[in-house]
Amino acid sequence: MIWADQPYVMLVASLPAIRFLSEKEPPINRARLMERLKYLPPADQETLRQLTEIVSWRFIDVTEDDAAFLERAEALLARISSPTLAAALRERLEMRTVVAALRRRHAGENPPEPGVRWGFGPHVERIRAGWSLPDFGVGTFYRWLPAAKEALEAGDAAKLERLLLETAWNQQARHAERHAFDFETVALYMVRWSMADRWARYDADEAEVRFRELLDAALADAPDIPEVA
Repeated sequence: MIWADQPYVMLVASLPAIRFLSEKEPPINRARLMERLKYLPPADQETLRQLTEIVSWRFIDVTEDDAAFLERAEALLARISSPTLAAALRERLEMRTVVAALRRRHAGENPPEPGVRWGFGPHVERIRAGWSLPDFGVGTFYRWLPAAKEALEAGDAAKLERLLLETAWNQQARHAERHAFDFETVALYMVRWSMADRWARYDADEAEVRFRELLDAALADAPDIPEVA
C-alpha cells in the first residue's frame, strides 16, 4: 500500500470534511474510518487510541476515581511529543474538570478537600476555593461556563450536551487549522469525528439516563465533608 510510505498525506486526502451538527451522520462511518487508520504506524495508532479514550465523554468510566484518570491523562501528556496535541489535550482536560465541578456541585457535593487530586489545569484550586460562586471564579477563562450552568440547573440535558460538544469542537478545530497532512491532522480529525458521531446518535432519553449516572457516581464518590457555610 502506498499509505505505508505516505501514511499522512494519503490518509488525510481520503478523509471527507465533517460539518458538525449540520449532517444526520458523519460522512464516513466508523468501520471505513478504522479501516483507513490501520495504515498508520503502530505507535501512532496507540497514541490515537489513548487520546480518544481520554478526551471522549463516550469513554468516561464512572467507576474510575479521579486520581486514576488523572494519572492516565498525565502519562499520555508526558508521552505526546506534539505541542499541538498536548495543548488540545490539556484544554479538554480543563473542560472536563469544570464540567465535573458543575455536576458535583449540582448534585449537592461540597468542594474537594485541599490536597485531594480531583481535577486538571491551572485553575483547580481557584475552582475549589470559589465553589460557592456561580462561575467558581473562573468564568473569565471559560466563557461557556454560565450557559452550561444554566442548562444543567434547568435539567436540559440536550442543551448541555450540544453546548459542550460545540465548545470542544471549536477548540479542536482551532488546533487543526495549524496543521495539514501530518499526524496532528489525523488525530484531531478522529477526535472531531467522535463528536459528530456522538451527536448524530444522540438520544435525549438515553442522555438523561447517562446524566443521572454521572450525578449518582459523583454522589457515591463524595467524601463525608462538613457543610461549608
